[in-house]
Amino acid sequence: MRPSLYVFLVLVALLGLNMTSFAQQSLSIGDGSTQGLSSTTLTITMDATSDVQGYVLAIAYDESLATASDLSASGAAADAELIVPEILSGGVTLGIVMDAVEPYGGQSIAAGTGTTIAALTMAPTGVVSEDTDVAVDFSDGTLNSPPLDNIIVQGGLSIGVDEGLGLNGGTLTLLEPPPATMYAEDSSAPADGFDTTGDARILLDNSLGGVQGFVTAMTHDPAAITLVSISLGADALTAGTEFEISNQYENGGTLGAVVDFSPPFDGQTIPQGNGVHLASYTYFCVNSNIYTDGAPGTPPPAETSPLTLVNGTLGSPALDNVIVVAGLSVTATRVDGTFTCTPVGVPAEDTTLWMETHFDEDAGNYAYHGQTGDLCFFYKDDDDYIQGFTFTICYDCNLTIHEDSWEFNGSILDQVGVEYLAVQVDDDPDDGDGCELIVALLMD
Repeated sequence: MRPSLYVFLVLVALLGLNMTSFAQQSLSIGDGSTQGLSSTTLTITMDATSDVQGYVLAIAYDESLATASDLSASGAAADAELIVPEILSGGVTLGIVMDAVEPYGGQSIAAGTGTTIAALTMAPTGVVSEDTDVAVDFSDGTLNSPPLDNIIVQGGLSIGVDEGLGLNGGTLTLLEPPPATMYAEDSSAPADGFDTTGDARILLDNSLGGVQGFVTAMTHDPAAITLVSISLGADALTAGTEFEISNQYENGGTLGAVVDFSPPFDGQTIPQGNGVHLASYTYFCVNSNIYTDGAPGTPPPAETSPLTLVNGTLGSPALDNVIVVAGLSVTATRVDGTFTCTPVGVPAEDTTLWMETHFDEDAGNYAYHGQTGDLCFFYKDDDDYIQGFTFTICYDCNLTIHEDSWEFNGSILDQVGVEYLAVQVDDDPDDGDGCELIVALLMD
C-alpha cells in the first residue's frame, strides 16, 4: 500500500464514527459510450444533505472489456489537499480529504444534489463486433490493500452503505465502430511523353482512435504506368511522423511509418477521422497518347491501370495494409482505385511555310547561267507564337546556294533577334542524296 494511502486511511479513521441513521445520500457513476479504441470519461457525482469533508471511491469493472487510465478528483473536489488515486487490476480507488494541511481552514464540499466530485477515464481493451455494455460499479471490500469501502465523511463521521449511503453504478457502452477503411484515390497524369507525374493518395476513414503507425502496400500495371516515388501524406506529416521506410517494385510499392519513433516519446498520433491522408504514390504514364483536336475519332480512349491495395503480396516478408491503434494492429478494409493516363490534345496545325525566289530580273527567262537571286522564306500562323523552327529544302543541283549568304534584312527575325542559327548546304550532285539546304533557328 502506498504511504500516502496509509496516511489517508489514518485521517479517515480519525474522522470516522459510525452512524445508524441519516437522510438518503448517494454516490453515482454517470453512463458513457465510446467507439473503437477511443477513451471516454465518466463523471462521478454525489448527493449530500450536509457538507462533506472527504470521501473514498472503490470502483470495479470487467477488465477484459475495458480498463481505466485515470481516476481524478474534479469539480467540487478538485482543490482537495490530499488526493490518493490507485489504478488496480479490475478496478480503481480514490481517496480525498478536503482539509488535510495546516492551518486547518475547515474547507469541505458543500451539500447539494448531483455535485461532480471525480472523473473516471476508461477505454476499451479491444474492438467489439457488436454494441457491448460494461458495468462500472461501486464495490465495497474488494479493491486495494487493505480493501476499501465507498464512504463519504460528514461532520467527522463516515457514512457508508450500512449508514444509508446509496451506490448507483453506471454503464460504459462499447459501440461497434465502422471498420477502418483504407482506399486508393483515383488519379491521373497526362500521357504527354514527357514523364509528367500524378499523385495517387492513400486515404483512411477511421473511428477506432489515433493512429500510431501504418503500412500501405499497392500494386499497379507496369505496362501502363511507372511508380516514381512514395511519400508521407499531409496528415501523417502534420502529426509529426518520425520514421518511414518505402520500397518500390516493378509492379508496386510499400510504405511503413511509425508516428512516435524517437525520444522523447510524446505519444503523438494521426487523429481519427475520414479522408485522412496517409501516403502518396507518384506515377507517370509509360505510353504517350497525343492526338490532334478535331481529327476523326478523337479523343482516343485513355489507358488505365488498377491501383490495388494488396495483402501478403509485396515485400519480404510480405506486408498487409494495416493501422496501429492503442498498440494493436488493425487490418483495414481496402478499396482500390484507378490511375488514368489522359490523352493529350494539340491544336490542328495551321502554320504555313513557303519559299519564293527573287532574281535580279523579274520578267522573262531570267534564271540563266551565272544569274544570282534571293531565296526568301515566309510563314503564316494566326494563333501560335513561334520560338524557333527547322526546315529542309531539296533543290536542283544545277543551282548553287551560298552557305554564308544568309541575311535577315527587313524580316521579322531581324526585329525580334535570333540567338542561334545553323545552316548546312549539301550541293554535291554525286553523293546520291541530291542537293539540300538545312536551316535551324532559335529566338531564345
